[in-house]
Amino acid sequence: MSTLQVGAAEFPPLASLFLTHFDDIKGQSVIFYASIPNLPASTIEHTTLPSGLHALDSDLVLFTHHDLPGAGEFRSRLSDEGARGRRMGTLGVVLAGPSTVADLFTLRQPLSNLFDQLESLESSPFAPSSSSAPSSAVSLLAKVWHECRADAPGAEDRVGRVTGKEEIRGVRTLVDGREGGKGTGSANGRGTIQAEHPIAYMPSLLGILGPSIVPIYRAALSGQRIILYSTPPLLPLAAFAWCIWAMSLAPPSTPDAEPNKWLGNVGLMDLSDLKKRKGGWVATTSDAIYRSHHDAYDVFVDLSSISLSSPITSSSITATPTTPIIHSTYHQPKNQSTIITYAFSDLPLYRSLLLLTSSPPTVHAGVSRTGGWWLLAFEILERAWKLCVGVCEFAVGRGRVEETDEGHLRLDEGEEDARLLDDVDVDVEDGEPDLIDSQPRANNDDDDGEAEEDKEDEAIRRGRLILRQLHHNTYHLHHQLRAILASRSDISQTASLKEAEIKQLIGGSVGRWSWAFAGGGSSGGGGSGAEVAFWKDVSRVWGLTSEFESEAGDA
Repeated sequence: MSTLQVGAAEFPPLASLFLTHFDDIKGQSVIFYASIPNLPASTIEHTTLPSGLHALDSDLVLFTHHDLPGAGEFRSRLSDEGARGRRMGTLGVVLAGPSTVADLFTLRQPLSNLFDQLESLESSPFAPSSSSAPSSAVSLLAKVWHECRADAPGAEDRVGRVTGKEEIRGVRTLVDGREGGKGTGSANGRGTIQAEHPIAYMPSLLGILGPSIVPIYRAALSGQRIILYSTPPLLPLAAFAWCIWAMSLAPPSTPDAEPNKWLGNVGLMDLSDLKKRKGGWVATTSDAIYRSHHDAYDVFVDLSSISLSSPITSSSITATPTTPIIHSTYHQPKNQSTIITYAFSDLPLYRSLLLLTSSPPTVHAGVSRTGGWWLLAFEILERAWKLCVGVCEFAVGRGRVEETDEGHLRLDEGEEDARLLDDVDVDVEDGEPDLIDSQPRANNDDDDGEAEEDKEDEAIRRGRLILRQLHHNTYHLHHQLRAILASRSDISQTASLKEAEIKQLIGGSVGRWSWAFAGGGSSGGGGSGAEVAFWKDVSRVWGLTSEFESEAGDA
């Protein structure tokens, strides 16, 4: 994205620039707010000064303002008056298009640099100001706004808006390892993205959620409303929300799909609007009261038991023995909340994700690799696993003695570990891109590119592999669903799923995955009502069937 430089700060085209302040007596207030037309301040002071931040010296608050992405650098300093009390405020921006949510995570340093300039002024950044006698801080911010506003004279080429579908294409470009486009937050060069990109938090999210990442993934697929709760810092929480949003992307062959929204941080002032919002979304909050408002969410992920302490980096968050509590009101009677967990059938997909996170640096998403001895060992273990599963299933009367071209017993589609590392034949019509190319580089011209790729941040590499695997699993879910709909002869292909069709989906190979949406965390992943609800919801979200029709079995 193009940037302008003002002093020590660099910013993309801005839709708004603001400074908010928290006073121990007066509460939240707006010191400075400037924006392009039709973008009022609304409750920006409450959005950017959420609960719990007073316990930190600094944090990055990420949010949406009038459906545009925004970020604010929060700082808390001892008061100059006898070191009593604290001086707290947030300096932030709202981005204009073509900037996207992923670009927010690169704004901490520019915002920090500008905040440093404000704090170096003789008077406090939060000193009283008026139109006739503006403070030094307000004067400086007015200058920054004049030069960085998206509709500044001569800046017409910088003004635009990325649609949801364009941002989704940017994520696919990032995951596939092609050159960065809109919505990737990428720098120049093949597959190279900045270290601050939220995908770097994907391995940490996997380590924190463990196998429970699978029911969260399926909740996102089916268009559920997901809230992540924790006490500050809020930056990792916002990155986790982005990762979950990125999991929810429908296959490329579903142009009528309803994309989920990333909302960023929400507070008490957003509660009423959140209950009215239609469609699926992922949000974060530091207000525990959201847990008791069961009609405001479908899934509430309580991460307050996980340490997200400073320094706030993706590599500082590791796996923890503490299990996050996941509440769900999904198709529960009277929006009652119940605790959900993973099922035994979730473990194959989870195991494949773990395998990818432990892969060597030679394995990348969407680019060539040689792999060496590690991949040779994996292939041997994989074939032994397939043989054992095939023999065991045949022994109990469930297996099929079918040999593939490689000569081993065939495992049902979707059940093998780490499908991302295999070469898979795909239907071009479905739009599923090739997985990892196992062939060596064709010429030496690409060697420099491979060397450059090896410099990629390790967390980003692993994050791309995890997200690529989940997208590939989504492709197979979609393929199974579309095959069922295509076989219809007596009803419209857009009609709601019938009981017999759902039984086919549940009983098929894809049905052996988890259905951990029902309450109680039972080993079976919940009853048939949850399975029926998932397939109906996901087919509606992907635009394959008509509106959801509630049935008695969905309760």
